[in-house]
Amino acid sequence: MHDAVAAAGRADLIPELCRDWSDFLERSETTWPEMWREGTHCLGWSSTPTRDLVQFVLGITPAEPGFAVARVAPRLGDLAWVRSRAPTPHGSLLVEPSCDRVSFESPVPVLLDLAGRAPERLPAGRHERKTG
Repeated sequence: MHDAVAAAGRADLIPELCRDWSDFLERSETTWPEMWREGTHCLGWSSTPTRDLVQFVLGITPAEPGFAVARVAPRLGDLAWVRSRAPTPHGSLLVEPSCDRVSFESPVPVLLDLAGRAPERLPAGRHERKTG
């Protein structure tokens, strides 16, 4: 479902949709269970929030094969900020978006894709841009 929401141009809704998984946290689960109330207690299909928060909310995807260039396209939705690292074959990429800025440190060039702006290609390294 999250893939469809993102394909429809509404990745900003994904943080809210991922809150359904907070039920697992309230039950003190230590892995992603198969189903909401029963089933096995470690199933990869239930880990979609992990992938989707990186891919759609932080917007970290390869812009060229092998992550020769990374794409960073944060869509925070109702979140005030988020911070995470994502692995690439060239090292980890740190992204820290908030409601008024985005900063990132990348081992490869980055195609920065902020909502409402033309994508900007930046060299490897640390960068910060205002989003508002």
